[in-house]
Amino acid sequence: MGIINLFRKKEDVLDTMFSQLNNPLQEIREDALSKLENLQLSVDQGLRVLEMAKNTFPPAKYDWQDISAQLIDVCAVKPYVEYIGKIEDIYDNLNSYAKISALQFLSTYESEQALIVYLKLLGKDYAELKSLPCGSLYERPRFPQILFPGLLKFMDNKEIASQISLILLNYFNCDLVDESSLADYKKTIVNDIVDMADKVNGYDLKIDTNSIWDDEEYLSLRSKAGIYFDLAGYIKDPKVTLALKGLMQIKDMKLKMFAAMSLLKHGCDLREEDVMDIAGDSEVRNWFYDSLVEMGKDEIYPEQFKNQKYFAESNMVDWLVYPTELGRVPDEIELMNVFEEEGLEYYLFRFRCDSKKDWEKSGWMAGLSGPYIKQNCPTTVAEGHTFSRFEEWDSKTPHEHFSSIVGNIRDYWSSVADDLQ
Repeated sequence: MGIINLFRKKEDVLDTMFSQLNNPLQEIREDALSKLENLQLSVDQGLRVLEMAKNTFPPAKYDWQDISAQLIDVCAVKPYVEYIGKIEDIYDNLNSYAKISALQFLSTYESEQALIVYLKLLGKDYAELKSLPCGSLYERPRFPQILFPGLLKFMDNKEIASQISLILLNYFNCDLVDESSLADYKKTIVNDIVDMADKVNGYDLKIDTNSIWDDEEYLSLRSKAGIYFDLAGYIKDPKVTLALKGLMQIKDMKLKMFAAMSLLKHGCDLREEDVMDIAGDSEVRNWFYDSLVEMGKDEIYPEQFKNQKYFAESNMVDWLVYPTELGRVPDEIELMNVFEEEGLEYYLFRFRCDSKKDWEKSGWMAGLSGPYIKQNCPTTVAEGHTFSRFEEWDSKTPHEHFSSIVGNIRDYWSSVADDLQ
């Protein structure tokens, strides 16, 4: 009798929450969702929650607060296999936001059935998508026999084609697919690679003025193009090889690097001047070297750039270009000091960015790369202290900059350790 009463009590709680989700006051709806998230839902309760997602609720202030979508997200925390069929049943009755949550949910399942349903439902609305709900398909590639070539039929929506290509690229990298997996869609991929090469070659890029980082249109093109030029290494076709060779003339060393590595996979040799150009670029130097090592082609890497100073500089620049940091390659960067500590080396740089209005008044700033295990040098592997506080170089001595940055990182990891405990 006690168990039955407990079950009824939980059902009453769900009924109350569902009622509150229809309240015109957003704070009451948010409170109900918060309580729902903290419930340990049984399978039957989760099925009820999913059924409720079909309903129309008061509009949220922001799209990401859509209640139907959030109800599906609540169930996604503990994805029972019984939910797969339910999502398929309710899908046509969901609003557009909830449909995206449903697809995202299915693409996180470690289940063949879930991916089969995912492809089936994706086929209903893919043409309207601006971004592909793909869950963990990139991070945890699985069931290639289901996903390919099935996913490729949606590449005619160019808004999501690059994301599909990125997933395909990772499946290639993990040796889960080969060209036979492309079936009749290989021609589409070849054409997409060639078209992307034409767009990059035809773009009026004034990279000598560092305008690349202020050109949002080009940065968007660059992000997609890198995927296609990397994927091109696995697509053996004369048109692709010719397009890759044409890219050896571009000024953007990141895209040139992707094209160069794919040419090597096609069995083509690289010109010495192209290798020097890529290795000499601080943004991509380490990526280039590591890719050559992985391919067993590191003998072509120039000895001039195979030393710790250049590897540390590239590591520093790679950190700086992250959008939440400097967001670009600095106009100038100089190695100022090397500090040694218990078999580790830290490389202290100063850099400046006069081409960006927000940074031009900052002048020279300090940044630290490393540490590097001295016995492993030269190496591209930094051990987690690469950082900058963007402090003016003249505000501290070199040793004070070093101590400030290292101390800041150590305090951070100490706080993380305390939180875990």
